[in-house]
Amino acid sequence: MRRSIIWAAALAGLACASAASAHHSVSMFDLGKPIWEKGTVVRFEPVNPHVMIALEQRTEDGQVQHWTVEGPGLNSFKRAGLRDDFVQPGDVIEVCGFGFKAEVAAQRSARDGPSRPSVHGHVLHMPDGRMRVFGGYGKTVNCVRPSDSVQQWVVFLEADRRAHQNWCGGRVAPAGGSAWSFANFPSLAPRAFVDEVDRLLSNPCPE
Repeated sequence: MRRSIIWAAALAGLACASAASAHHSVSMFDLGKPIWEKGTVVRFEPVNPHVMIALEQRTEDGQVQHWTVEGPGLNSFKRAGLRDDFVQPGDVIEVCGFGFKAEVAAQRSARDGPSRPSVHGHVLHMPDGRMRVFGGYGKTVNCVRPSDSVQQWVVFLEADRRAHQNWCGGRVAPAGGSAWSFANFPSLAPRAFVDEVDRLLSNPCPE
């Protein structure tokens, strides 16, 4: 009971802080440095301005680390067809996410003070083994892990339109000299892996 109260208060505080600072922009995140975290879902909050998952991770030395995994806005979450019970307490999930750029994190820390570790969760590995896109702030190709198979990613991208769009997008800087682009961040997956996934897609990425 006490832990539930602590988590509820922490999430409520984070929601208030997020609301006070309005919605984030994808340009605030470092898409060149994916963060992988695996843990047990403690709580899921379908709230604005961003839905959130409270994750409990046990480290190799037995310590417990609490993470806040931020997702999309509530309206975007619902438009994606996700349900409020898509994750439940006790589920073990793995998250590929992206943190704030160093300068953004420093500004937030100076303004709001220290906070528990957090990440914008982009791709979730669900308890049944499927991958799901969660939040929109991410470079999908950078969520490829060394242990992943090409077929695993082909199945994922064929089943999820948002994932397919993000996988294909951001490879070429936009015309007009835009200061920000997905292409400004390196693609970390091996080129041969990406090429093989592209070859097997029924709807190939445009050249």
